[in-house]
Amino acid sequence: MQCGVCKAENSAEAVFCEKCGARIARKLPPVEVEVADDDAKPEVRVQRRPADPEERGSRSDVNRPRRRRVVVEEEDRPSGGAIVPYRNPLALFAYYCIFLGFIVGIGTTTAIAFYITTKGLDKSADISFCKTVITIGFIVGMILELGALLLGIFGLLYVRGHPTARGTGHAIMGIILGPLLLITQLAALIFMVGWIDSQFHHP
Repeated sequence: MQCGVCKAENSAEAVFCEKCGARIARKLPPVEVEVADDDAKPEVRVQRRPADPEERGSRSDVNRPRRRRVVVEEEDRPSGGAIVPYRNPLALFAYYCIFLGFIVGIGTTTAIAFYITTKGLDKSADISFCKTVITIGFIVGMILELGALLLGIFGLLYVRGHPTARGTGHAIMGIILGPLLLITQLAALIFMVGWIDSQFHHP
């Protein structure tokens, strides 16, 4: 091993030069590069190969051919893809549709319950108004939950074809919670319509 400062020869295991005491710079082992056959987003895999014993022993040989150093820059992948899968918008929108449909259903129920308890249902127009609002609200909520189911399915298929997109958890939540909340809102719609009829006071 040759010192880069004083050019003195040292043993292969030496860390500091035995003559001048300078740290001996060691060359990194050769690098093997594998490029996937994907024209859209090629992935580069770098695997370090340890040097052979004979190669390590011949490093001090000045007659060996010089190696050309190749620098491979990998694609910069921003952090946060596991929390917010912005590369998989299908799974992301499925996750949002779950909570948006739930909020619409809860908001409609709360508004109608507040309206009935404060003003009452003394006229037939009031009961028609409440039934219309509660029906529209729950239908919108069920459409959003159905969208969460469909987007979750397509998002899961997308992440299987593009593993780096992530979003598996968001897609699974859309597939599981979407139908459950859809059935829940359908049952709540039937219950609320019956409850509105029970609160109507005939003149």
